[in-house]
Amino acid sequence: MARKQSKAYLYTNFNILINNLHPTFKLPVTNKSVKSLVSLVMRGEDCAINEIIVNFVDNNEIKKINKKYLKHNYFTDIVTFPYNNSKQNIECEIFISLNTVKYNGVMYKTGYKGELKRVIIHGCLHLAGYNDRTKRQKELIRAKEEFYLSS
Repeated sequence: MARKQSKAYLYTNFNILINNLHPTFKLPVTNKSVKSLVSLVMRGEDCAINEIIVNFVDNNEIKKINKKYLKHNYFTDIVTFPYNNSKQNIECEIFISLNTVKYNGVMYKTGYKGELKRVIIHGCLHLAGYNDRTKRQKELIRAKEEFYLSS
């Protein structure tokens, strides 16, 4: 049975904005491929986008954001700020540290490009309502990441 498509699905260059704010790193993927990946996950999770802003930053910036808004004094790969709780009208801003992603790509042997895709998917899954606090939640979100990486 086919899943019912909502008329709210509108994935254009206007509602997924990409900003590479990193002072030196270039993205290993195109803006178009980032938008396509975000759209893939949002469609797959039956979410509609009003506006998603994806900001690529350095470690210093992500640590400032993490400390100021989440009270965590450390680097991380991604911080996601949903501006509402509606899967049918997602508005959010995502910050991704390219330094941490590149480092993790080496550490986990996924490569810079592969790790960046995983992190983008991970952030989108959080927007779709998935958590990763418990062991079971982590297993589910990892399985979803693998699913979208292989799509």
